[in-house]
Amino acid sequence: MFIVITGLDGSGTSTIANELGKLDEDSTIVRTPNSDFTGRESIDNSVRKISQWAHYLYYLSSVVYMSDKIKKEHDYKTKNVYCVRYLIDTVVSHRVAGLDVNMDYSQYDILKPDLTIFVFLDESIREKRISARGKSVLDKVLDDMETRKKFLQCFDTCWFNIDMSQ
Repeated sequence: MFIVITGLDGSGTSTIANELGKLDEDSTIVRTPNSDFTGRESIDNSVRKISQWAHYLYYLSSVVYMSDKIKKEHDYKTKNVYCVRYLIDTVVSHRVAGLDVNMDYSQYDILKPDLTIFVFLDESIREKRISARGKSVLDKVLDDMETRKKFLQCFDTCWFNIDMSQ
C-alpha cells in the first residue's frame, strides 16, 4: 500500500512514519520534498515572498517526482510505502496562502494514496516540539491561530472532497 502521513508541522508525522517503518520491516519511508530537492530554505524564505505560484510549483514538483520515484523504485503493491507529506499538504498550504489549487491526482498522473492518515496533536505539545527543534519560516506561519484554523479547515475540505474515481 501507499500510505500518506500528514498533519501540521510538529504533529509527529515523521515520528509515526519511523515507528511504522520499524514495525513493518519490509516497508519504505519517503518524504516530500526529499533530499533531491535542495534549496528548500531559499524557496521558503525568498521565492515565497515574491511568487506563491513558484513556491507551489516547487512543492508540487517534489510530489510528482516522489510519485514517479515510488512507481519506478518501490514495490508499493506488495510492500508498504509510507510518505510523510504529499499532495494534500501542498494543496492545503497553498490554498491557505490564497492560491486556487485542486486536489487532483490525475492532472499530473500522481500516484493516489491507498490510505491517508492525518495526525492531530494537542497544540501546546505541538508548539513545544516545534520550538525545541527550531522554527522554520513556514512553522512561524502556524503561530497565528486564525491561520492554523484555516489549515485545519482546509485539510477537512480536501479530505472530504477527494474524487475517489481518480
